[in-house]
Amino acid sequence: MKAEISNNFLLHATRIPSSKDGMTVYHLPNITYVDSGLSCDTFNIIYIHHPDPREEELKESLDHYQSGQLDYCIWVNKENLSSGVRAYFEKFNINEQASELGMALDFKHYQYVDNVNHLNVRQVNDEESLATYSRVIAENWSPVDQNVIDYYSRTAKHYLDPNNNIKLYIYYHEGEPVSCVELFPTDTETIGFYGFATLESYRGIGIGTTLLTFALNMAKSLGYKNAILQGTEDGLNIYKKFGFKDYTTYYEFA
Repeated sequence: MKAEISNNFLLHATRIPSSKDGMTVYHLPNITYVDSGLSCDTFNIIYIHHPDPREEELKESLDHYQSGQLDYCIWVNKENLSSGVRAYFEKFNINEQASELGMALDFKHYQYVDNVNHLNVRQVNDEESLATYSRVIAENWSPVDQNVIDYYSRTAKHYLDPNNNIKLYIYYHEGEPVSCVELFPTDTETIGFYGFATLESYRGIGIGTTLLTFALNMAKSLGYKNAILQGTEDGLNIYKKFGFKDYTTYYEFA
């Protein structure tokens, strides 16, 4: 399952930018990095997918962002965070920012959840609703992260292309968009949940749990066998309640 989690993470970081003019994905033997064309560490990602990358690879990726004065972040899972990688980070003054659990759910162990509030969830199906989706995500930063809004505006046709099989959902509370989630498939068996966010003033009243069970119901009904996500500490109890198990840890550096 660790391989499935890693593969979905890498595809999620690269699929849209690799299709969009003005965005570039660089594939090195042990590192992949993405230039979204924006100074945004949400989408400018260095992903280390081998425990022994060459120092030249890391230096090339770092120089790319620094020469363009672009914000970026580095993601690496526990298995690839070797002593050599840590030594590189120390040499280049790169510090750990956060960690999340790589989690997965086998749908054989998930039972559909009935909740009348699932009716408050709407699928993104046009540029207007995609703009609303991006605004919900961007408002999780203070000030609002305009780069996030710009990213989704630039990539709208790719997210809305049904051939990509990406599904975006927004939860509306009393008519206001307050929470969202993205369902991103690796293939016909595994799907990842990303961009799972609820505006701060609407947390703690069950909206996140409702959106999660809606997404799980939807993914299972579409025939997926596994769901994966990166779990933050705030959501671990909820994820485990519905059957997610942790398989690895992901670390963010900058």
